[in-house]
Amino acid sequence: MKMKQILFLFGLVIWAGGCYYDSFEALHPLDGYVNPCDTTLKATYGSSIQLIISYNCGACHNSSYAGGNVVLDTYDQVKYYCSNGQITHAISRTSGYNPMPPSQALASCQADRIQQWITNNYPR
Repeated sequence: MKMKQILFLFGLVIWAGGCYYDSFEALHPLDGYVNPCDTTLKATYGSSIQLIISYNCGACHNSSYAGGNVVLDTYDQVKYYCSNGQITHAISRTSGYNPMPPSQALASCQADRIQQWITNNYPR
């Protein structure tokens, strides 16, 4: 074999051997990660809704940026936009509303968790 072929195969073996897939929780067991879709958590603002909103909406809907004049920094702000239907319609991608998040639909377990929070009258 030529030297280039040997180096290519060696690089391929190193690259392929370094790739593996694992769950986020298994890779980061001690960093405080909380899965907001964990069904053992209650559907409260503090245990899951705040995480979902912060992760999916926080970059564009905060007091510094306020995309679409919507700020979702606090419990009262999130409750307001949920109670008037704006968040529900945006995450369900209802015609006539801007779909949120814009790049891809919210994970169904997260949308379900928000709906459960609304149904349970917005527990803190």
